[in-house]
Amino acid sequence: MNNHLRFGILAACLVLLSACSNLPAQTVFLHPDVSVPTGNVGKGKNIGLRVLDERQDKIVGYRNMDSSRSAPITVEGGLTGDIGDAASKVLIELGFQVVAPSEGGSRSLTIAVRELSYKASSLTVTKKVIVKCVLAARATSGPGVWEGTYPVSHEKEVVMTPDVDANARALNDVLTESLTSMLADPALVQFLGRESAQGKLIK
Repeated sequence: MNNHLRFGILAACLVLLSACSNLPAQTVFLHPDVSVPTGNVGKGKNIGLRVLDERQDKIVGYRNMDSSRSAPITVEGGLTGDIGDAASKVLIELGFQVVAPSEGGSRSLTIAVRELSYKASSLTVTKKVIVKCVLAARATSGPGVWEGTYPVSHEKEVVMTPDVDANARALNDVLTESLTSMLADPALVQFLGRESAQGKLIK
């Protein structure tokens, strides 16, 4: 192999490495669209709704396939507003009157975002992307308390590094699935709709 050919191959490799290591950061828009079986479970009762983002790091993950922790992915506008809107819509369809947390009296639902993560790694030929969402619910009804956790994880192999639309879809899918699992949980819905509680912790 002559020197010109060696130089050409080396230059091409350097260009590819530079392209991989200089991926741009991404900001994704997430709008969970939750659809669950409905009915007049709430019977017009007020319920205070609160959404908390308990993540320690607001960076969802990094696009690079190595451990350089570059090209971060973040969520536009945070998560609490869109989750609150989606949850309010479902609760209203279930017959509740959604009010501010301070106005809900003894009936409330707190939704906490424990995790929303994105992890990319390089395989031999393809790339692997793992996205995960964990939402937690804490409900009160009279003296009773109900708690539950709803983890969802999706794994996918891809050939090309996903663009912003593909990553937004992947993250929105796990967020929607986790929130749907929560709001479709019959144990949670029945607890919120019952007339009285026994003051014990139900998990």
